[in-house]
Amino acid sequence: MTLHAPRVATDQEIRDVVVAQPRRGLPELIERALLASGALLRGHFSLQVGTHSEYFIRFRALARDPEVLGAIAEHLLATITVPTDAIVLVPESSGYFLGEAIRARAGITLAVARTDSERRPARSLLHGGLPAGRPVIVVNDVVTTGASLEPLLDLVADCGATVAAALVFGALDGTGFRAMLGRRRIAGDHLIEASPSWPVADPARCAACAAGGPPLLPAAELN
Repeated sequence: MTLHAPRVATDQEIRDVVVAQPRRGLPELIERALLASGALLRGHFSLQVGTHSEYFIRFRALARDPEVLGAIAEHLLATITVPTDAIVLVPESSGYFLGEAIRARAGITLAVARTDSERRPARSLLHGGLPAGRPVIVVNDVVTTGASLEPLLDLVADCGATVAAALVFGALDGTGFRAMLGRRRIAGDHLIEASPSWPVADPARCAACAAGGPPLLPAAELN
């Protein structure tokens, strides 16, 4: 039967397509949270970087559970050293919820970047400031290779501040995300990535497009 609207992924699909970092309790936490929240959708999605994906994580659905959100924040904070005068920078999208949870646990301040008409981070601030010389932890929810973080990283540089780390809940292409961090020479980490069973493809090589459906949905409108 042809799928004409996204549906919530099953427990088996979650296990098949989501790879969690092998840290104590994390894979179990992720599986339970995705299943309970219905955050992982299956369908035909256009991602912000222009690629097409068979799955999409509505991070806003995960963020509704404060215990889950707090645990995710703590797992990410455990991977870096947080300077006492650091600022957390987030976009005005669902990544805000993760950034606020990290800010609250680290006891530091928050700055929020604007997003454009397609909900991509922009190089301007909506709230807070990035004083010159201050260390900044850039936070977002789910990225593909990390390219969508580039405007946030550039915004930090524009203000004369310094990126101390970049933390995201998910990097679908973990190798690409690590390569981006390496090019920028900054610390950072992610908790989950896509398995080979989670197709993310250029539109010209998208199997769903070639098969004539299901309809393509802008993923940003679902979060």
